[in-house]
Amino acid sequence: MNRPTPTDRASRILEITRVFDAPREVVFRYLVEPDLIAQWWGPDGFTTPAEQVEVEAKVGGTHRKTMVLESAEIAAGMGVPVGTPFPDAATVLEIAPPELLVLTSEPQPEMGLVERTVTRIELHAEGPNRTRVTLVDGPYGDMMAPHAETGWTQQFGKLERLLAS
Repeated sequence: MNRPTPTDRASRILEITRVFDAPREVVFRYLVEPDLIAQWWGPDGFTTPAEQVEVEAKVGGTHRKTMVLESAEIAAGMGVPVGTPFPDAATVLEIAPPELLVLTSEPQPEMGLVERTVTRIELHAEGPNRTRVTLVDGPYGDMMAPHAETGWTQQFGKLERLLAS
């Protein structure tokens, strides 16, 4: 079973559980279909163009997304221009539709990601029309962990609004 493992340089593991008002087959589609991923991927102030999403929903397949910074306020705080791309090139480690998706991403030290990360997303049916999603993600260093947690929380908020509409 692939799960994040703490290291000396990155010891923080995120765990977020959220319940969505949609069947798990529908929620799972939002994790693996590029046009659907583009609708919710990225924290507030970022967008992810559909043409910047590539998914091969199989073990060893790609799960690439490139967020684009749209917020002038966030750009100023980060010291980068609006329109700056933030790529995430993950690989599918495990997939069992509609109950499990596990991804891994290589280190990106320039973005504060000093270790290989593992993102485990489990989907559990809670009746016919609700899905409990448990995300376990990391490891992150102390500086990056709060940003990753905020990002996932905001993304899940976007997904929740999409599924409710």
